[in-house]
Amino acid sequence: MTLFADPTWPDWSPDKTLVLPIALEEWKPPLASIELDRIEFEPKSELHVTLVGKALGRQIHETLGERFHTCAVRAAFESLDWRSERTGELLRLEKTLRLKSGESRVVGAIIERVTMPAMAKFHHALGDLLGRKLPVPPPHVTLYTAGREDGIGVPSLAKLRAWTARRVRFDELSEPMVC
Repeated sequence: MTLFADPTWPDWSPDKTLVLPIALEEWKPPLASIELDRIEFEPKSELHVTLVGKALGRQIHETLGERFHTCAVRAAFESLDWRSERTGELLRLEKTLRLKSGESRVVGAIIERVTMPAMAKFHHALGDLLGRKLPVPPPHVTLYTAGREDGIGVPSLAKLRAWTARRVRFDELSEPMVC
C-alpha cells in the first residue's frame, strides 16, 4: 500500500511542527488501549508522519523569519515525491523525560517504521536553508503512546536506536492490524 501518493502542503501547526496526516481510508488508527510489557498504551486517534518536529520547527521559524519560512519550506516540500509504504517493523520506544521540577518520568510509544525516501532529501534542503547539516528523522507512525499523549518525537536514527526498548510483533497487539 502506498501512503501519500499525492500529498498537498500540510502547513505549519500552532506549535510549529509539520506533519503529513494519513487518511483513514489508507490506514485506520488503533481503536483500543493495549497492555504490553506491563505498560498501558493508549491508541493514537489520528495517524501521521512528522516531517518537522517542534525544536527544528522553532529554529526554522526563528532563522528564516515568519514570512520566508513557509515559502522556502513549502517549495522544498512540493519538489519531492512523498510516496511512502508501511514496513511492518513495529518498535516499542521508551524515553526518560526530565521535568522542569527536576523530576523525571518515563514515557513510551509503539511505532511502525515507514519507507519515505523524500524525508532525507527534505532534511537536506532544510539544512541548506539553515546553513548546516541536519539529522534525518526516521520516518514512522506512532500507533500508541504511554505517559504522554503526544508521543516521543524521534529526531534522528541515533535517538531511535537509543530509545528502542524492543521490537514488537503484530500478534502482540490486542487488536489485529493489517500490514
